[in-house]
Amino acid sequence: MLRKNKGFTLIELVIAITLSIVIVVILLAAMRLAYKSQAKGAERVDITQRTRILGDRISWLIRGAYPFFVKKPDEQKMFFEGESDKVGFVTTSVDSYGKGPEDSAGLKWVSVFADKEGLKIREKIFFLEDVFDDEGGKEYLLDPEVKKLEFEYYDIPEGEKQGEWVSDWTPDDKQYIPAAVKFRITIEHEGKTIEMPEIIVRINAQRVSPGV
Repeated sequence: MLRKNKGFTLIELVIAITLSIVIVVILLAAMRLAYKSQAKGAERVDITQRTRILGDRISWLIRGAYPFFVKKPDEQKMFFEGESDKVGFVTTSVDSYGKGPEDSAGLKWVSVFADKEGLKIREKIFFLEDVFDDEGGKEYLLDPEVKKLEFEYYDIPEGEKQGEWVSDWTPDDKQYIPAAVKFRITIEHEGKTIEMPEIIVRINAQRVSPGV
């Protein structure tokens, strides 16, 4: 008489349990990888949105740069000062909902810079205060994770059609504002340094002759 074996042997049971454990480990690893990828993707999107908002804000201010020129018996100066790490100028880009005198005047002086606390903007009433002084006015912290801000200025001399990018714009030497401004934002996020692509902003305001 032949007898059929029923059930699993001990070896078969051990193999089945081992395979089950391997499958569970693989599934958990895949889930963990998917979670990390999703978290990194969300973080990347958040940083991209933040820098886009910051870039749009700075671009909006620069785009409204106005060639305000002061002519006095002892002083002639264009109100535009640019350095490699900060820029200051008179702009028509004002907050229509702002209640302060800086916005109600229709023009205001703004300085854009980054220090150890992050990206900042300082606003002043351009015709009442010393705009080139690094003190006074209203100061706003836009983003504490911005650690570096770099500027360049496109200089087209009078009568020329082509220009060049320069790292400084001295109001005592220039009687006009740059044709464009290029800037780059660097962020430090959770110990990582992230350098964003450069942004070029064209200034549409026409030049004003010092004699006008």
